[in-house]
Amino acid sequence: MPRPVILAVVVAVAAGALVLVVRARTPAPVPIEVTPATPDPTAPPLIVVDVEGAVARPGVVRLAAGARVADALAAAGGTTPDADPAALNKAAALRDGSRVYVPRYGEIPPAGSVGSGSERKIDINQATPAELEALPGIGPSTAARIVRARETRAFTKVEELQTRGLVSARVLSDIRDLVTTR
Repeated sequence: MPRPVILAVVVAVAAGALVLVVRARTPAPVPIEVTPATPDPTAPPLIVVDVEGAVARPGVVRLAAGARVADALAAAGGTTPDADPAALNKAAALRDGSRVYVPRYGEIPPAGSVGSGSERKIDINQATPAELEALPGIGPSTAARIVRARETRAFTKVEELQTRGLVSARVLSDIRDLVTTR
């Protein structure tokens, strides 16, 4: 056999042995197991509601989203003996930041109280001073200024309460959902 052929065979055998050694030292691929993502077990979203009036423990309560007025009353310890339970719709749905006011017999709940007839929006062009005073942040003097301002020129937008200098931006944000102009 010619010498170059023998040399080529030796080189080929050496290369094959080198490949086998490298493969033997390379770790085998680790199988990766893919598992479906599991939802993060978190608590259901909460809403915060202010419960006031004729209840055992007035104040702010935290409830699960989708709660009703009856749930808020239970969280506040129930109603007191002088409460007027017929004045509330205990099945009314609650929303975050709402207020539930339990009136006493003969009392009118403040505007915007969830579950009561006062939940409807107040027309600032027609409301009495007493209705305006029932709004959060509106006292007797502010109510009187609103009545005087609408006698001069009727409101076309709720925002005019602030642009005319009758209420602050904070008070406007508190009452925006409670008032309307018709």
